[in-house]
Amino acid sequence: MPELPEVETIVRDLSKSLRSKTFSNVIVHDVFLLRQEQNDFIQRIKGQCIEKITRRGKAVIVHLASGEFLIIQLMMTGQLIANGPKGKHTRITFAFSDSSSLLYNDQRRFGQLRVVAELSEVKHFNILGPEPFSKDFSPASMREAFRKSIRPIKNVLLDHTFVAGIGNIYACEILFRSRVSPRRQAQRIRLTETRTIHHHIIEVLNEAIVHRGSSMRNYRDGDGQKGRFNERLAVYAREGLPCPCCHKSIQRITQAGRGTFYCGHCQK
Repeated sequence: MPELPEVETIVRDLSKSLRSKTFSNVIVHDVFLLRQEQNDFIQRIKGQCIEKITRRGKAVIVHLASGEFLIIQLMMTGQLIANGPKGKHTRITFAFSDSSSLLYNDQRRFGQLRVVAELSEVKHFNILGPEPFSKDFSPASMREAFRKSIRPIKNVLLDHTFVAGIGNIYACEILFRSRVSPRRQAQRIRLTETRTIHHHIIEVLNEAIVHRGSSMRNYRDGDGQKGRFNERLAVYAREGLPCPCCHKSIQRITQAGRGTFYCGHCQK
């Protein structure tokens, strides 16, 4: 599933290639992904110029000249490819007045697309926590949230009401660099450890963006290319392989229905 670094990479790619372009047509190949009536979706996009493209959490937000917003939530296997070839998993084709195009591909069809007049219409946005790069997300705000939670620290990092956009891959890597066990109760995390975790949240996410995300399965950037951060993963999906620090075997456990990868020797 595309996480913050993957979605941010897509947003930056599409901002370069699509900004100021005008939609000439929208061809919906699969209405299942729309969260509104098909004709309404098409008519609110056709003829509109793209003013800018931004991100909130893991969602892509296309700002239209009308003042409305095209919201694209990629979910598990969604892809946004500029000028790519149409394939069997292409669900929507966005055509532009200069004859270029944007394809929305989605193998498992979990994605969601809609046009809204106000961002508050997207219920998911109303419960999202702060963006990790924002001033609202700090060691102090983290400490306050940790004190109230007896959940494992890994589960708190995945809670999008705590912070927006961190998924399973990056939660594992952040905790490994922080040398904190994913099993630890959040309220037992010390202030110095909280500062360390905050530092590595910013560090890991920025590094992943620089390396254009992690292509574990379906993820492709806005140009249809794979990301490279998966080549730098220390623990995620490395069960049984040696820890890069102590060389003991990486372990895997299940937390909240998701696989957690960590080093039981290095992370306490």
